[in-house]
Amino acid sequence: LDRLIQTESRKRQSSFEDIREEVKKSADNMYLTIKEEIDTMAANFRKSLAEMGETLNNVETNLQNQIAIHNDAIAALRKEALKSLNDLETGIATENAERKKMYDQLNEKVAEGFARISAAIEKETIARERA
Repeated sequence: LDRLIQTESRKRQSSFEDIREEVKKSADNMYLTIKEEIDTMAANFRKSLAEMGETLNNVETNLQNQIAIHNDAIAALRKEALKSLNDLETGIATENAERKKMYDQLNEKVAEGFARISAAIEKETIARERA
C-alpha cells in the first residue's frame, strides 16, 4: 500500500511538474507573442511619427512658399499703388500749375483792360478839363 501511495504520489508530482512546465511554456509563449506585437506596434508608431514629421515639414515649407508669394504680390501691389499715387500727385500738380498760369494770364489781361480803361478815363477827364 505504501508503494502504491508513493507511486501515485510520484505520478501526481510528475503530473504537477508537467502541468507547471506546460503553464510556464504557455506563459513564455504568450510573453514572446505580446512582446513581438508591442515591438511591431512601437515600430509602426515610430514610422507614423516620422511620416507625420515629414508631412508637417512639407506643410510648413508650402506655407512658407505661399507666404513668400503673397508677400511678393503685396509688395508689387504696394509699388503699383505708390506709382499710381505719385502719378496722381504729379497730375494734380501739373493741373494746378496750368490753372495758375491761366489765372495769371487772365489777371494780366484784366489788369491790361483796367489800365486801358483807366487811361481812357484819364484821357477823357483831361479832355473835359481842357474843354
